[in-house]
Amino acid sequence: LTLHLIALALYGLATALTLAPFVGLRASPRPLTIALPCAGAAVHVVAVSQLTLVGLAPALSMLALCLVLLQLASERLVRGSAVAFFTGPLAAGLVGLALLIGLAPGAEPSAGRNVWFILHVALSVLGLALLALAFIAAALYLLQFRELKARRFGQVFQLFPPLDRLDRLNRFALVAGFPALTLGVLLALGYAARFAGGLHVGKAQIVWGLFTWVVLGWAVWVRVVRHWGGRRAAFASIAGFSAVLLVYLAL
Repeated sequence: LTLHLIALALYGLATALTLAPFVGLRASPRPLTIALPCAGAAVHVVAVSQLTLVGLAPALSMLALCLVLLQLASERLVRGSAVAFFTGPLAAGLVGLALLIGLAPGAEPSAGRNVWFILHVALSVLGLALLALAFIAAALYLLQFRELKARRFGQVFQLFPPLDRLDRLNRFALVAGFPALTLGVLLALGYAARFAGGLHVGKAQIVWGLFTWVVLGWAVWVRVVRHWGGRRAAFASIAGFSAVLLVYLAL
């Protein structure tokens, strides 16, 4: 609990520094805006390693960690610092929600099943986090496109990456997320088949998991097979992620 609170504080501070230029404050040095989420992720990794990963709260915590790690990877690979405008508040909100729900230990698989189950959870959460990253890249793309079309060259134009970089980030997130989620689903099926009497999975979880897999597969198909790009691909990513959230809330 203490480690999660420390991670939440670091994520919150990093988010405040990232959003500062949009409220008229001076932009913080880039090394500081990277160092804070790095420190938060390091603490968060230790915190997650002590959880059983069973239940909603641990899953939310792990999803937040994956988002921060993907944010840092985006900073390194495509200089996508603007990703933090979305991932920072989202990660902090997910950690806060996990703390409110409660991170008390729950039922844990036995030692022989533990590695299998952890891989299932980790890959499934990673696939969902990459779908969220694709949504973030798409939202940044549309915001940047609107600013350029209106010939406004303010904070958005100065702080957001170029359109082609955001489009590549969207494609990468989708293409990487689909195999991760597919492996997570296959591991879940294998876990249920191999270990009789394993952890109970409700019908709603099965429906939502399969729906998410279908949506992510469709998004990859339109990007890779149909060669969608630009605004059309951005709208597809946003629609897909929004559908996943709506179905989750409905179930």
